[in-house]
Amino acid sequence: MICKTTAEMKEMDRIAIQERGISSLLLMETAAGHVADAVEAWLQRTARKGPVLIFCGPGNNGGDGFACAWMLLKKGIPATVCFVGKEEKMTSDSQAERDKFLALGGVVEPYTGEEIPQDTGCLVDALFGVGLDRAVAGMFACAVSAINAAHSAGTPVVACDIPSGIDGNTGEILGIAVSADETVTFSCAKPGLFTGHGPRHVGRLTICNIGIPADLLVR
Repeated sequence: MICKTTAEMKEMDRIAIQERGISSLLLMETAAGHVADAVEAWLQRTARKGPVLIFCGPGNNGGDGFACAWMLLKKGIPATVCFVGKEEKMTSDSQAERDKFLALGGVVEPYTGEEIPQDTGCLVDALFGVGLDRAVAGMFACAVSAINAAHSAGTPVVACDIPSGIDGNTGEILGIAVSADETVTFSCAKPGLFTGHGPRHVGRLTICNIGIPADLLVR
């Protein structure tokens, strides 16, 4: 199994995009497609019929969530995005995926701390990726707490790349962390998925190929 630190992942992505000319949106949408497939499988497995709620932050992990959201709509699965953070901090790729979601009639609701409805079909955690290096606080912490409360009540949770709040290198909990039923991690494993508190939060681990060249993965 290939395992990369967060710094190694960042450099690998940089080379793929800037030096190899691979579209960052293509990588994001390939990753999101795997997440959407996982969500669909959980809905089928649990026979839950409610809408999917996708918690998105402003970074590229949130972009994965927005892309997953519009892909679910295309599958005929109701999906709503709960956005946490400031719109002006959104990355360009995240904005592009949000716009695709909105163009399909998707709804983005700013998250303000409310409880998650009991009839929710599945939750997607796309708040923070592996680059998180500070404690989760403010409305982000409220969102994680709400996700975990719904998870405890039986709503399945799928995390994008790593459960938000888990340090990608050490598995340390950065204040508070999402407890997932499945983590769909991109390209290769990360140390924090196996060390510290990480294993208690990951659930089922799925490693998916998003199109990073194989020679970069084995460097």
